[in-house]
Amino acid sequence: MKKIRSWSKPYLRNIIGRKKVDWSMFEHGSTIPKQFYEDFTEANQHQSVKVGESVPVKLIHNNRSYKASLRYVDRSRSNMEPVLQLRYDTNRELKELIKNVFSTSYRYINNQRNGEKQKKSVNVPDEIAEFIDFYKTDKPFVYKMEFQSKSNGDSIMPSFWWVNQGQTYAQEKDGGFLWAPQKSKQGRAVSHHVRLLEAKVGDLVFCYSAMELKAIGIVKKEAVEATKPTEIASHDWHREGYLVELEYFELHPIIQKDEIPLDWRLNEDGPFDVNGNLKQGYFFQVSESFAIKLYKKFAERFGIEVKAIMEQNTKDEEILTIREKTKNSYMPIKEVVNHIYSYIRSKGFYYKKEEIANLFLSLKTKPFVILSGISGTGKTKLVQWFAESIGANEENGQFTLIPIRPDWNDGSDLLGYVDIKDEFKEGPLTKVIKRAISHPDLPYFVLLDEMNLARVEYYFSDILSIMESRKWEEGKIVSSNLLTKETAGFDLKLPNNIYIIGTVNMDETTHPFSKKVLDRANTIEFNRIELGNLSFLESSEEIEPIIIGNKTFASNYLHLKDIYNENSELVKRVSHELERINEALQLTNSHVGYRVRDEICFYVVYSEKAGLFREKQALDYCILQKILPRISGSSSGTDQMLRKLYLLFTNKRLEDDIDTAQIDLASARYPRSAAKVLEMWRRLGEDGFTSFWIS
Repeated sequence: MKKIRSWSKPYLRNIIGRKKVDWSMFEHGSTIPKQFYEDFTEANQHQSVKVGESVPVKLIHNNRSYKASLRYVDRSRSNMEPVLQLRYDTNRELKELIKNVFSTSYRYINNQRNGEKQKKSVNVPDEIAEFIDFYKTDKPFVYKMEFQSKSNGDSIMPSFWWVNQGQTYAQEKDGGFLWAPQKSKQGRAVSHHVRLLEAKVGDLVFCYSAMELKAIGIVKKEAVEATKPTEIASHDWHREGYLVELEYFELHPIIQKDEIPLDWRLNEDGPFDVNGNLKQGYFFQVSESFAIKLYKKFAERFGIEVKAIMEQNTKDEEILTIREKTKNSYMPIKEVVNHIYSYIRSKGFYYKKEEIANLFLSLKTKPFVILSGISGTGKTKLVQWFAESIGANEENGQFTLIPIRPDWNDGSDLLGYVDIKDEFKEGPLTKVIKRAISHPDLPYFVLLDEMNLARVEYYFSDILSIMESRKWEEGKIVSSNLLTKETAGFDLKLPNNIYIIGTVNMDETTHPFSKKVLDRANTIEFNRIELGNLSFLESSEEIEPIIIGNKTFASNYLHLKDIYNENSELVKRVSHELERINEALQLTNSHVGYRVRDEICFYVVYSEKAGLFREKQALDYCILQKILPRISGSSSGTDQMLRKLYLLFTNKRLEDDIDTAQIDLASARYPRSAAKVLEMWRRLGEDGFTSFWIS
């Protein structure tokens, strides 16, 4: 294998060369050794770069294109030979991507250089070395990049929690647990107790008692229902509660509350009140940035086990600064979902975190989502608070509510029309799209309220068709024209920062959906009503919106090939499951096609990368939202199909004499989908007709 300094050429087909990641790759690019000139000339189809010349280059990664240049620098004035360089000095997006993906090398080099104070050359040890492979393509000066990183660029920090233990600290530490009663003295569920259920294995807990941060705990087992441990002496609490196994690592010395800077406490949502003091409550989530700042300030007090976790997961301070300046472009999805969930709860609306995560993933998979359900479940408010939590509101034009009228029958009602003076009058959606095009880095949310008061296929078909026309062009997603100069006086495409959510009710005043519409959307149902659950109203937390850029929401994939190379086994597993489901659906010609398969695969990949759902959980949501809404009928074939689906989802058979009210689906393979199939099957037996929709 050819190897010259930080460049090498392994025996891989079509490879030009492999570059070890060093500081130059984070700043501007790399000088290419003379021994590799011939490799680049061959990749450029034998077109060479002349001395003093700079040729534009495209670098392709994950179907994204980044601008660079190949320069043959003339150094004759310094009596030195010319050198060939691959440069991208001004391409901020590419440099941020490389810093994010190769965070292991970045942290090591930056620490060795003592930040920017020293410019010394640093050699990354072989055991943590990372590389960029450059491959030739069928075009000259277009190279494909493959990243060989030690850490996943999409890796998720553990979640961080704060527990106010008071007098129970000693007993809980000695027992290796956290415990809180399920209900208060008044018999009500308490949010800061129930929150124990959200802690996951590997999460870190800041243990606070008597004005002191005494220890850091690592979650060893997730919460289970458990009676009050004998170590806890209080007789005032209910016996039934939640218990989390926790390994304690004491701080030496402990951290006094007043040692934590007041401005940190004032800016941190969770355990602190408006004066920076501790709230009354037990278990709160704290942000990643707060945890990192605490660690950096008091690192010498942390035990070695906790240090290992923090050092492995924390990003360099400069990366955190970049993230702030770029409107949270690289804010982990899990952290974004946690923020949106907390914001919506702070407004007095009760939704499960899983529901918020599902809505987020659905929008990222395809920027068109339908929210269905009975009237009064807060669908409209959910979308409004979701958008507002990340800085999109009506005042800044990033959130727009468009009420649908029953008399709408074509696209002109949304997009606009030519009046009798032959002048184009812009529709409400056109105005939003033009604003979104002017601000491509920000997400824009459009809420079509009561979407099915008119026939969706009539007024929305143009948008659906254009949505399907999207393609990759020079690393960006572009669509065909939604409006043209001939009709509107200007060309208008559908940008990649528009997210359309429709709310629907199913009753005698509304219209059903065609499969054309359902194939192109995730249909999320909200029919759960828990009038007695008031715990979310007890929180006094006020959550402020944070501005999130469009990168967090934008689709990264359009075609299955976009994910296949890095996720081939996952794609095969999902496709196999869908083949089994299609066998049942074919009984009524309800089977799904390639579009549905691809979008389900995208959803599962996004979920896995963000650490939101396990694979089967993600598939369960997809089946419920992409497949079951297509089902309706009254025939014996419908009955047979539902029985087959139930068998696939639960590994149990549906019998005619079964009492559906007594069925426990907790152990089902896909419990949500199984519950819906069971509901539809029961309705078929009672009414002689069934569908996904409750009317």
